[in-house]
Amino acid sequence: MRAISRPPQGGHYILFALSLFFAGCSSSTTTPSTTVTPATFVMTWNSVAFPNTGVGTTAATPLVVTLWNNGTAAVPVGTVTDSNTTEFPFTTTCQMSGSLAPGSTCTVTTGFTPNAMGAQTATLTINANSTSQELDLTGTGAAIVSPKLAITPASGSGSTLFTASVSAATPSGAIVLQTVYTPAPGNPNISFAPTSWTADASGNLSITVTSNTPGTYENWIVDVASGLASNHVAHTVQ
Repeated sequence: MRAISRPPQGGHYILFALSLFFAGCSSSTTTPSTTVTPATFVMTWNSVAFPNTGVGTTAATPLVVTLWNNGTAAVPVGTVTDSNTTEFPFTTTCQMSGSLAPGSTCTVTTGFTPNAMGAQTATLTINANSTSQELDLTGTGAAIVSPKLAITPASGSGSTLFTASVSAATPSGAIVLQTVYTPAPGNPNISFAPTSWTADASGNLSITVTSNTPGTYENWIVDVASGLASNHVAHTVQ
């Protein structure tokens, strides 16, 4: 700032330069800061335990392993191995025997499709950045079917058709029809061998056979994949 002082009349203006100093100002010090640098390569994943899953179906939630390259140099990616690809199949977006570019990710996705009831396991091994990560996968195959038979008619003549309507079987699964025959008086006993059928993609099936010998036929079906049997239904041929 500058201030002008008015001189006596007839005098000259005298210019004074005034320097203003602010009091109370203090010097400051710089506190050193710490920078946290994340690991240049990490793997993350969700649960390795799959929920109980119906035999022949696939678990709704897959296991997803994500490989992260947070560094500035490419990371070598080796191989992915799976000890049970039948029930725990996997796919990957990683470049096998290649590399993962800086600042990028890739994934290894594993599903669970049990082919038998009970506990199932697998070991998924991912080799990357010159190290191996093993994941122990678990899941349980469960019965998903409750086969039900609708057989009509309950009785009839010697040429009555036997019809079994099957629903809720394992999709595209094998079905076995079991029959035990009790002959009517005066008729010889007959042994019926199991017969094999295949359900459609929705787990439905219609079985039709001709029962032409008088007697009672006790029938039931077995879903091969789950081992579950239906209720027993009898029809009589007169």
